[in-house]
Amino acid sequence: MKRFFEQFFLILTFAGIAQGIFVVLLLNNKSVTRSRANLFLSILLIALSFSIAHILFAGDIINHISAKVYTLGDPTFFLIAPLLWFYTKELTGGRVQVRWKMILHFLPFLLIIILSLSLQSINAQHAFIQFLDHHNKLINIVFWIVLVAQFSFYLSAIRRKWIIYRQLIRQEVSNKEHVDISWISFIMIVFLLINLFFLFNLFVAIHFENNAWLAKTTALIFSLTVFALGYKGILQKEIFKNDAELIPDAVNEAPSQTVTSKPDQELIKRLLDHMQERKSYLDPELTLSQLAKDLNIGRSQLSQLINDGIGDNFYDFINKYRVEQVKKLMTDPRVKHFSMLGIALEAGFKSKSTFNLIFKRFTGLTPTEYRKNLGQ
Repeated sequence: MKRFFEQFFLILTFAGIAQGIFVVLLLNNKSVTRSRANLFLSILLIALSFSIAHILFAGDIINHISAKVYTLGDPTFFLIAPLLWFYTKELTGGRVQVRWKMILHFLPFLLIIILSLSLQSINAQHAFIQFLDHHNKLINIVFWIVLVAQFSFYLSAIRRKWIIYRQLIRQEVSNKEHVDISWISFIMIVFLLINLFFLFNLFVAIHFENNAWLAKTTALIFSLTVFALGYKGILQKEIFKNDAELIPDAVNEAPSQTVTSKPDQELIKRLLDHMQERKSYLDPELTLSQLAKDLNIGRSQLSQLINDGIGDNFYDFINKYRVEQVKKLMTDPRVKHFSMLGIALEAGFKSKSTFNLIFKRFTGLTPTEYRKNLGQ
């Protein structure tokens, strides 16, 4: 049985390394649409794969290559949280600016490498080296404390980003079928589980002397993380393809298009007339940015117009028109032979489940119940 588990462990960890490399190659294939989010996901998967390889082969290969390095802990552990944060930020419409301040995110990683390389040059009989050897357990505890603190900080940042992301979606898109909000939740769950595992490592470092088995457990956890992030990452799409959509209007627009403190009634009338005449809501891919472009006004200006002047967010504003369009189509003899899904698609919805949910929220009845009351 013990041999079975050892073989099972090797299969999972080797597969984790292989999948990490495979997904990176897939994400960067010429036939795949390039994105900055996938770039950071690729770097993250490489870091995780390297950590797994380091744990598996440190004694045979890597440790031989870097025999003179004084080990303070695996520095690649400190890459996971910043890279996950960068990936989340890019995925949700933000942009990671490559500036000198960016190095602050990787300070613990660089510090461990610099210290490990510096300490190897000190004579083994030096008092400081002997002190470190004598207090190896304390160093290990400090390593895990700093790592848990780092993860907790970035987990909080991702949670705040997730809250803003949910609000932004309702202000930008009119259909959410192509927007997987649960992906950010999934990232937070993965983040939390890794952090809890690191917290467990801290507990073990404090209370137990023999913890060699934790290295293999860490490799297994990282392999499972590679499976999860690789699979979900391939399927996930960015909602905002153009950063310009999210840049404040004050930067991109003429001074005459600044956001006013009170809703402009003429603009409200212009918006409502546009919706009645052009029927933009029939476009299932309609976004706030596109509608603002059609009206030749700023994105933030239109958002404020809908929020303050009409009292809705963009998502509800558009879908109310779609619900009314469905009601009209239900009494239209030309589409009498259409199924309920067909009518929903004609009105600008993208899926039956979302249509049913929105229709009942605005009417209090399911589409079938409403149609039955009409005698259709």
